[in-house]
Amino acid sequence: MVSIKSLLTILRTTRNFWVTLTLRKSSEKKEIIFRNGCKLKLTWYEYTIVRDILAKGYTVEPFDNALLFKKGDMKIVGPIPLVSVLLEDLEEIYSVDCRNKIVLDVGGFIGETAVFFSAKGAKKVIIYEPVLPHHQYIKTNLALNNVNGERHEEGLGETDGQTNVYYENMDECFGLVNKGPKELTIKTKSARRIIEESGADLAKFDCEGAEANLASIPQEVLRRIGFYIIEVHTTEIKNMIVDKFQRSGFTLLKDVPNVSNKDVSMVFFQRK
Repeated sequence: MVSIKSLLTILRTTRNFWVTLTLRKSSEKKEIIFRNGCKLKLTWYEYTIVRDILAKGYTVEPFDNALLFKKGDMKIVGPIPLVSVLLEDLEEIYSVDCRNKIVLDVGGFIGETAVFFSAKGAKKVIIYEPVLPHHQYIKTNLALNNVNGERHEEGLGETDGQTNVYYENMDECFGLVNKGPKELTIKTKSARRIIEESGADLAKFDCEGAEANLASIPQEVLRRIGFYIIEVHTTEIKNMIVDKFQRSGFTLLKDVPNVSNKDVSMVFFQRK
């Protein structure tokens, strides 16, 4: 049964809406015609992602073997399901003053936050993303949006080195559970080196549990950056991070819980 809310979204975004209803209990692809005239062959799962992104004010069109979403001056390219990250409200989550600042973006994913920070006035975005296939989309998205970006093919770690990650799907939660039939070896750089080498004014960390490594960094190193946005993925990690930053001379400005997962929240710190 399709909910009333979903049905209204289907009607608002989809021209041949009756076709979508035939996909619900099938794994086949059918041609969907969206209200902007774009035609895509999608499964029900793929359709729901595209539909819900369009409901947030984006438009969509094919781009090579991926999709191009536009909203205002922002352009983001990526495949399904990676583009599901656009279901997050970037304006609501990351609405901070980036004007003329260097931003450290740890957990760059497909470059969507780097594009957002640049649009908010960042003069440079330093991106760390350990999943190598994602970098083709980061490069494309930086170029499409004229972002002054510096890419690093590494993730946040306790030390420099590498680690094996087990996973089911390579989506926005890659690495959080660290379970599944697939395995990927990723490079890591110590949290201390990432901060020390960045010269950043503002930092965003969204790295699926690896943010716990921030708790072991010396206070004087943490204080090199004046403002932090950190997604914490368990209550235990949040308590460690809040304690560490407050002892390091930071004020906890906000603690915003994730509406769909009570164990996840976004914490904001400012140096006193």
